[in-house]
Amino acid sequence: ETNDGVVSRLVEEALGNNPALDAAEKRALAAEKAVSPAGVLPDPQVILGAMNLPVNSFSFRQEPMTGKLVSVMQMIPWPGKLGLAEDMARDEAAASGFQHDEVRNQVAAMVERAYFDLYAVDRSRETVEKNRALMGQLVRAAEAKYATGSGLQQDVLRAQVELSKLEDDIIMWDQKRRAAEARLNSLLGRPAGSPFERTPLELSLPEVGPASVSQETVEEQRPLLLALKERLAKAEAAVKLAGRDYWPNFTLGASYAQRDNLSNGTVLHDFFSATVSLNIPLHRKSRLAARVAEKELDRAAVSAEYRNALAVVMADVESLEAELGRDRKRVELFEGGILIQARQSLESARAGYEVGKVDFLTLVNNWMLVQGYELQYFSALADYRKALASLAFATGAGPGD
Repeated sequence: ETNDGVVSRLVEEALGNNPALDAAEKRALAAEKAVSPAGVLPDPQVILGAMNLPVNSFSFRQEPMTGKLVSVMQMIPWPGKLGLAEDMARDEAAASGFQHDEVRNQVAAMVERAYFDLYAVDRSRETVEKNRALMGQLVRAAEAKYATGSGLQQDVLRAQVELSKLEDDIIMWDQKRRAAEARLNSLLGRPAGSPFERTPLELSLPEVGPASVSQETVEEQRPLLLALKERLAKAEAAVKLAGRDYWPNFTLGASYAQRDNLSNGTVLHDFFSATVSLNIPLHRKSRLAARVAEKELDRAAVSAEYRNALAVVMADVESLEAELGRDRKRVELFEGGILIQARQSLESARAGYEVGKVDFLTLVNNWMLVQGYELQYFSALADYRKALASLAFATGAGPGD
């Protein structure tokens, strides 16, 4: 299985199991459920009571105005208020949906970055293992030359010190691998300590187009920005709704009074009543104007938040594009020249040492250069793929896009 295949499989697993993504999905679903109720009239009120009941007898057949009362009251907001409230709920639901997409893309990018950290650790440990075997050969060569009197004891001691340092490096890379595995396990929702197989050696470097990603593309794709646009629309609806509070709400009422016939035989008919009432917005300056001003400031704050987020995102995109170009040039430089030349120089120094033309310090210095370049090479490979994942997230490209 290739590294790209492993990454795709791990991303798919994370999207199904990551707790943060599950929480974002539940919030988005909850926001969707709130849309329909926002545009529904308030619950009506039902009033049951006794009307004009005489306290001397508490009899319903003593007085003609006594009766049993049933009333229904329904408050009806000024036209447009319910529609605006539903618009606000719909905007919030859309924003929550885009926020879910943002978390989804973030989880995918984090999985990719964590995986390529693991890749770099595996390659670095392999490099150290290879160099430990090479240093073992150099130790034996130094011991053999010292035994025949053509070598120095300090060369043997230096080689043994370098070999011990490599043992320490292996311990360090083992610890880094455990840390990389822990990050991946947390993102995938796996139990702590779950192992990962060693990553494959070959790693592709997808080409990135020469043109920079446009701001228009980012604004159309990045879920974070789309969520802020929806919250800006919600804030604008809130300003309009606050302005509608200058107009009253209506309350329609209907009552039915049932009357018993009097004890003297007088027949009484039932009563029906209907009412219309409305609230009078008296506190226009102290309360209503302040509420409108509050919502206008909220709208301005969301607008500023959007502009700031856009600036940060575009700065990230520009920085990542530069980072990708730098890492690709580093990889090409190592592959096309530095590693080849350093390995040739090491082989030349090794051959020269065996025949006494090169001292041991020169040989060790050449060996250390090769090891350092190999570690930098694999780090540049991993950095390129990590920057590619970060760029996809910054521009709003989802997993697999």
